[in-house]
Amino acid sequence: MHVHFIAPDRYVRAPHEIVRHPRLRATAKSLLLWALSLPPGTRETVLTIGHRMAEGRMAVSRARNQLIDEGYLHVRRRQHPTKGTWTTDVMVTSVPLRTAEEIAAAWEGAAANDRTAAAADTPASPARRIPALGRSKGRQVGTSPDSKTAENTPPPEGACGPEARLLLELARHDPRLRLSTAEAAALAPLAADWLTRDARPHRLLHTLLAGLPERIHAPQALLRTRLQRSMPAAPPTAAPAPRGIPSDLPPARVDAAAAERNRIGAGRARELLRGARIPRPVPAL
Repeated sequence: MHVHFIAPDRYVRAPHEIVRHPRLRATAKSLLLWALSLPPGTRETVLTIGHRMAEGRMAVSRARNQLIDEGYLHVRRRQHPTKGTWTTDVMVTSVPLRTAEEIAAAWEGAAANDRTAAAADTPASPARRIPALGRSKGRQVGTSPDSKTAENTPPPEGACGPEARLLLELARHDPRLRLSTAEAAALAPLAADWLTRDARPHRLLHTLLAGLPERIHAPQALLRTRLQRSMPAAPPTAAPAPRGIPSDLPPARVDAAAAERNRIGAGRARELLRGARIPRPVPAL
């Protein structure tokens, strides 16, 4: 079978594990790919997507349950700590998440992206997927091997600080640690604190790259944890100078006559303490 594929301007990257999944029904795959094509933080829900799909409400409901069973769709309810209101959060992933640790790391990465986007007061770019969606190790389908995309092009020299650029360099060593410029800028203060305590960038890179887990779903959360847990000890601070004694006083001048009088007076005091009789000075004739 020959395949003729023309890459469109806008399309979603989906792993072969989804397209060729032996158990996922066609409706479940369509629902998952539709959800993955949406930008992070969208107001769309599975219900609103299902209203626009031709398969019908019941088929979409069965597809939703199947995605939950296969680990591609995750739903949680949380209560506001002060208002007491309840919120339902939905997250779709391009890889199945099974363990509680993987799901918690994906939620943490999604929350970190939301905080970064809110701090920048700019809408999140579609290219900045939540870390749970995975990272591509090769080129996009339909693109030239020599083409440079915005994802693999390094940021301009003045776009971020040296600590953020150092964190962006991690993707060259391991593509699973690819960060956006905003994510690297959010971790830059921790990296700067690390380098203040140990000014050796190669030690920092070695700490962040050594012993990585087999699967990484939230690179930003993983790097934040490693920076915090491996932070070198703070250097000892110098002892403060004693107060009340100026350090720029001129050297004291020695009065020889006064020193001699003090010596004689000290001798007489010792004689008195010993009970000896001190001869009175003979008046001059």
